[in-house]
Amino acid sequence: MQEPPLIDRRLAFVLGKGGVGKTAVAAALGLGLADAGHRTLLVEVGAETRTQALFGIAPALDDPVQVRPGLFALTVDAELATQEYLSLQLKVRPLVEMMSRSRAFHQVTQAAPGLAELVTLGKIWDLATTVQGGAPLWDRLVVDSPATGHGIALLEAAGNARELAGSGPIRDQADAIEKVIRHPAATGIAVVATPEDLAVTEAAEAVGILRARGMPVACAVANAVRRSQFSPADAEALRAVLADPAAGDPERAAAHAAIAVADGAAHDAREVDGLARESGLPVAVLPHVPDLAPGSGGLEALSAALMSDPAVRGSA
Repeated sequence: MQEPPLIDRRLAFVLGKGGVGKTAVAAALGLGLADAGHRTLLVEVGAETRTQALFGIAPALDDPVQVRPGLFALTVDAELATQEYLSLQLKVRPLVEMMSRSRAFHQVTQAAPGLAELVTLGKIWDLATTVQGGAPLWDRLVVDSPATGHGIALLEAAGNARELAGSGPIRDQADAIEKVIRHPAATGIAVVATPEDLAVTEAAEAVGILRARGMPVACAVANAVRRSQFSPADAEALRAVLADPAAGDPERAAAHAAIAVADGAAHDAREVDGLARESGLPVAVLPHVPDLAPGSGGLEALSAALMSDPAVRGSA
């Protein structure tokens, strides 16, 4: 059975190494889904609020904040999620608050293997399964995941907990979370890279790891890809200008600049082809957008390019 495109899955995780524009891609996807009429929650994982630079509004740590019509943002902090989880399990809020003020509590929660990832994933799952008025509260959730290695650990957290728990409520909850995370009709993973050798290699390796572990990788995204209006014939004509002894300095300078643009675009096109070949995935190609600040229109342009790409919306 053919799996649905990324925009038709309720839960999308956006992964990528630092510096490839992962947060911008996640924000662009969330904005596009909201513009398409879906009540969408953009979830930022970690204490940083990187999406503030894109929307001008900082995501909250407790209740989602509306950043655009139909689009809300929330930051999931592991320590706060741990406190919330313990409150539900222990059912004694004052005790949990007292524990959370303890230095030893913070040391234990930070040192416990996989605990931060498990409670963070559990919070995301809880948001995805929250029902209001008989229907899901959120039509779509987009998760701006941690950098690749930590992002993979986040996705694996429920499976690891399920294996370690043996039996009981923790195993039952981990099993329920894992079923949603691994279900290709419900969840999709997008792996982001820039058109550079190292970024493409790391993205392809991440895809291989995720596939080997049964994770539903939906597509790759090549971000900040340079384009050129010059054809190969144009490039040859430009090089002929450089070889012409009669050409003046202004003509040579213009030809040099145009050739640099053409060569840069050709390089990026080769990297995009390599990403598609090495990952075995459809690749959404996004342009280089120099300004993504609120009011610049850059994020909206990025979102339009992403939502119109067949790798994200499907070929139908």
